[in-house]
Amino acid sequence: MNLRKTSLLLLAAAAFAVVVVPAAHAAWVAKMDLGEMTFNADRIARVTVLDVEQGSVTLGGGELPVVTYKLRVDEAFKGTFDDDKGVTVIEVSMLGSIKQAPPANGMQKLATLPELPHLQLGHDYLLFATAPSSIGLSSPVGLGQGAFSIYTADKQEMAANELDNAGLFSGPVSYNDLADAIRNELGQ
Repeated sequence: MNLRKTSLLLLAAAAFAVVVVPAAHAAWVAKMDLGEMTFNADRIARVTVLDVEQGSVTLGGGELPVVTYKLRVDEAFKGTFDDDKGVTVIEVSMLGSIKQAPPANGMQKLATLPELPHLQLGHDYLLFATAPSSIGLSSPVGLGQGAFSIYTADKQEMAANELDNAGLFSGPVSYNDLADAIRNELGQ
């Protein structure tokens, strides 16, 4: 095959990947309703991010990057939590890196798995966390679905996940309405 044909095939393959990879990436996680998220969560809490630390875990003879979040529990809905000098906390360790890897030779590495949410230091979230795995890793239920960012808009606390609450509410919802819906799912 000549160089021109090879170049055209590579260009076509790259264009195909640009169109298909995002669609395939989005198909990795099924959308869940609030009942499914509540059922699948080991711990549900309103939290504030106190610390973010990069680390790693050993698995199968290799090292995987891990981000560990120390979270203050401001309101607990489900699960057990630790006490750290009179403050209720949880630590959640997720696969990932604090910083995105820089391009190598002008090429950016594409993730083969959906990325986990990056929680911001000092920010509040309503978190639906899975049970820690045998190596201590956890994640929000449904990845970005289970990490609701809490913010203030028009003097009211609002909550929205990475999908803008698709399948749950029509856009951002008041924190109080979300908390009441969770309590209702839990029969509280």
